[in-house]
Amino acid sequence: MRVTIKDIAKKTGLSVSTVSLVLNHKSERISQKTIHKVLKAAEEMHYHPNQIAVGLITRKTQTLGLIIPDIVNTFFAEIAKGAEAECQKCGYSLILCNTNDNPQKDVDYVNVLVDKGVDGILFTMAVSSQVHKDTQCFQIMKQVEKPMVLVDRAVWEEDAGCAAPSVTVDNELGGYLATNHLLELGHRKIGFISGPMGEQSSQKRLFGYIRALQEFSVTFDPILVRVGDYHTPTGYRLSGELIEQGVTAIFACNDMMAYGIYQQAKERGLSIPGDLSVVGFDDLQFSQFMEVPLTSMKQPAYEIGRCAVDKIIGMIENPDEKQKNVQFKPKLMVRKSTEAVGEKK
Repeated sequence: MRVTIKDIAKKTGLSVSTVSLVLNHKSERISQKTIHKVLKAAEEMHYHPNQIAVGLITRKTQTLGLIIPDIVNTFFAEIAKGAEAECQKCGYSLILCNTNDNPQKDVDYVNVLVDKGVDGILFTMAVSSQVHKDTQCFQIMKQVEKPMVLVDRAVWEEDAGCAAPSVTVDNELGGYLATNHLLELGHRKIGFISGPMGEQSSQKRLFGYIRALQEFSVTFDPILVRVGDYHTPTGYRLSGELIEQGVTAIFACNDMMAYGIYQQAKERGLSIPGDLSVVGFDDLQFSQFMEVPLTSMKQPAYEIGRCAVDKIIGMIENPDEKQKNVQFKPKLMVRKSTEAVGEKK
């Protein structure tokens, strides 16, 4: 049974108003002896303040919301773990919402979280969303004067009127490093499976892919580019099309789609990496344990989650401070899914 202020008052023999003043840090005129008595009783009775009631006074509930598109994807699960750990460290609670990549649920959950009185929202919009479709989410937060931080998503500078600060990785660098790795292995016909091209992260990774090709004097061929959606079945389908084009390697913009490439190659009797080299993006935990461990661009998902919480708490405590985007550097994790052209054993 939850302990109330009345229970503490009864135990200490003090009035409810005195106990309330102490627990709400308004005890300037109360003796240290009385304050100690109240706090000791509260600790012994495992008292937890009603954050809704506290919020009515302070306009803060020490609660944040986290909206992610796919809890099955361990990348987002790691972000959630990092965010939850940092919330606990900072005395906040976290409400997790999973949209299943449904942009309408983005809006629905923003409204739900606002109604629950969260102090701010960490937001990874659905991959099928375009920036202009999510302006409603930004407008809701602006209307209620609550901060929002984009996680693993960003918007262009010209969209700043409906935007929010972001915590991401350098996606162009990631695209460049992944493609450069394949080019250094001698591959010249490299397929590229992107995420939705309405997303800045997908566009940046494509820019990195093109930049690496240019540095190796390899002509960019749009026929070798396929637009995906970050899900395994799409990686399976699109890699089949690219294999028909004669590619010797494929760079997929996330590990989930790379898993689909593995399935496609297996059904065609193709060896990875003997017949086809594969690079993913995210470096999910499962990728290193596959039969052929996947070469992938590592995103520090856990640290991204922690950093996003730190940033939004900073916005809550210092609302007038100008906010900057945070960008982590990805790291190429080379494993057995890539090898030099002609090294088939």
